[in-house]
Formats: sequence, structure tokens, C-alpha cells
Amino acid sequence: MKKLLLSFALCLVFFASSFGQTQDDLYKKIDYLQVNQSQLDRFLKVADRDLASGFKSLLENDEIQGWYLYKVQYPGGEKSNYNFVSITTTSSINDLGDHFSDSDAPGFVPSSIDKGSTQQLSKVTTLVKSEIWRVENSAYSDTGSMPSRYMTMDYMNVASGKSPDYLMLEDEVAKPIHLERMNRNRMVGWKVYALVLPGGVNYGYNFATGNHFNKLEHIEFGFNEEIIRQTMGENSNVPELFQTIYETRDLIKVELWELVDHLQ
Repeated sequence: MKKLLLSFALCLVFFASSFGQTQDDLYKKIDYLQVNQSQLDRFLKVADRDLASGFKSLLENDEIQGWYLYKVQYPGGEKSNYNFVSITTTSSINDLGDHFSDSDAPGFVPSSIDKGSTQQLSKVTTLVKSEIWRVENSAYSDTGSMPSRYMTMDYMNVASGKSPDYLMLEDEVAKPIHLERMNRNRMVGWKVYALVLPGGVNYGYNFATGNHFNKLEHIEFGFNEEIIRQTMGENSNVPELFQTIYETRDLIKVELWELVDHLQ
């Protein structure tokens, strides 16, 4: 397997010259929200008017780098108890504490939003849980539009002590394949996340990948034998490759999110 991974390094160097790379020192606060079906229109109006304005002031002051609101379209392998996801991106984990510290507001609402708007959001939205993630690796197509319309979030559980092996596989195996997908205009961006908070062996997952697409049909254009051999060589041992991946991490669930609103 080591020989196989080393052979992929040349592919990585080649593709890196054609695609933009982001700085991997970003943090993401992901808030999982539940909105009653009868309140969807009201929530979207309040979010677009009041929630976005609160994040806009943070963005203008360079206190955050972006905000994204997604509708959860498919929860994947298990039924989800949330239907919206709010993501705040910063360059410092401290910002995620400083701007969400108002005890009277739900944890997904920035402290800069007035109490009236906060009360409106509290009436139509329930915060199910919050997580902080660190970006470990990423790549984007220079010709693609970001943020993309669709995003899949793949949640992984990596056993204790296996994190370096998992990150190496993502960098040396998965990344060249995703770059080839971008080269074919079948993907817009890709990121690897490590869960910072909460943690513990009983939480269920500790890593994730975010995969960005402009068209729903492009999600099917994934890790098949054809693109693996074209990216990594005709003599690649595909069964061994997949076996190594399965031994390194467990795929817990996959969710499909559709972009509703954003600031960046």
C-alpha cells in the first residue's frame, strides 16, 4: 500500500497546479436546527432579514469569514431530527465563543442581533446541537462557483490512533480523485474536517468530508474503478485500496444539504 500511495504523489503535484487551494487554518461552527414544517416560510423570512444582518455586521468587521444556511434535503442512512444547518466560518476558534455568548439567545444566533429578532427566531427554531470543526485539507476548482448549490456531508468515525493514517489517505488517495472530478467539471470543492467539540468515544463520529456540487447528478460521479485507474494508474490495486479505506475509517452517514442563504 505504501508503494501505491507514493505513486499518487505525482498526481497530487500535477493537479495542485491547476486548482486553487485554501488555507487550512479555518474553523467552522455547525448548528443543527429544527424548524416546524408549518413555520418554514416564516423562518426563512426571519433568517434572510435578521439572522443574515447579524452575520453581515460580523463579516464587515472581519470577525467571521462567512456564513451559510443549508436546508437538509436527505439525511442519508438515518432519520435526522434537524432540517436546517447554519455554518459560521472563522480563522480563530476564539471568535466562535466571543460572538455567540449571549445567554438569552439560542446558540446559533450571534450576540449582535437585537432581542426582538432573537425572540422571533426562538419561536420558530429549535437548536438541536452545535459542533466546532477544524479544516484539515481542502481543494477547489478555479472555474467553479462557490458556494455551490449542493453539499454532501460525509461523517466518519476513525479509531483512536488511526487519525494520521486516515488523513494521509484523504490527502494522497481521495484528494487526487476529487481534483480529477473537478477537472471534469463534476465537482466544485472538497474539505476534510476534524471534530474539535464535542468529543468522546460515544459521540459517534470524529471526522467528516464536505463535498460541493453545482448539479445533483454530479454526486453520482464518484469513486468508481474507471476514475481511480485514470487518476492513479492502470495497475492500481482497486480492491486493496478500498480495503485499506474500510480498515481506516467507518462511514457513519451521508447527508445532502442545499444552500438557502449565505454571506462571504
